[in-house]
Amino acid sequence: MISEPEMVGEYEPGAPAEVVSEFDPRQGPSADARRRGQGLLWGVAGVLVASVVWAAAVFAYGFGDGKPDVRGYRLGAKPCAAMKLKALSGSVGKAEHKPTEQPGRVEHPAVDRVDCAVSLAPFKVSGKKQAADGWSTQISVTMRVELHKETDPGPEFEALNTKVDLFGNEVAKVAGIVGLGDSAYLVTLDDASSQVSVLDGGAVITIGMSVSTVYDGEDPPEGETEVPELTPYQGDLISDAHDVLDALKA
Repeated sequence: MISEPEMVGEYEPGAPAEVVSEFDPRQGPSADARRRGQGLLWGVAGVLVASVVWAAAVFAYGFGDGKPDVRGYRLGAKPCAAMKLKALSGSVGKAEHKPTEQPGRVEHPAVDRVDCAVSLAPFKVSGKKQAADGWSTQISVTMRVELHKETDPGPEFEALNTKVDLFGNEVAKVAGIVGLGDSAYLVTLDDASSQVSVLDGGAVITIGMSVSTVYDGEDPPEGETEVPELTPYQGDLISDAHDVLDALKA
């Protein structure tokens, strides 16, 4: 069972409790984070020495095969069923259909990978449904699960998950999350796209949400329609990420 996330550091007002501190992918951790890290160095020195000794023993005596541990995660026949999205469904709207597996599933001795997607029903913006004036607004939620069985994804995780979002776009803001896997980030591309990226052993799980608007008629009117910001729903995305991780191990 995953314990309640621990709050460390500060983030902007109204941010989810699990978000700990903003992270600049171009500059690395903030100065405050570096100072906190320096204060911990002496305290963890003994642990590091013990870890080095254990690693040497594993290498010398072959106690392990050096392959990453996928921590019990598996794709199974219906991996997309893990996307219950109870929190987002309550705040945004229920899914229009069951999450569907996308083309390109990979099952290989080195890595398993699957992509899933689902659209949540159009929801109210400023107290009015967008569809009333011909526009409909919905949130699309995507999930990618990668299970690395030969090569540890840890050294590359931060580089690949703090510079681009699930769709390959450059991110605007990154914040660390505690209480979720070995390492996790809340990644914001802009007001219309966010994702949670989690590293847990050899498993890398990314859940993204993006908002879009569609005009239901033939000739859309001039000007832009209102698009809701996703910031208020980031806490729900993190909550649903916890549930997804649990479901993928069930």
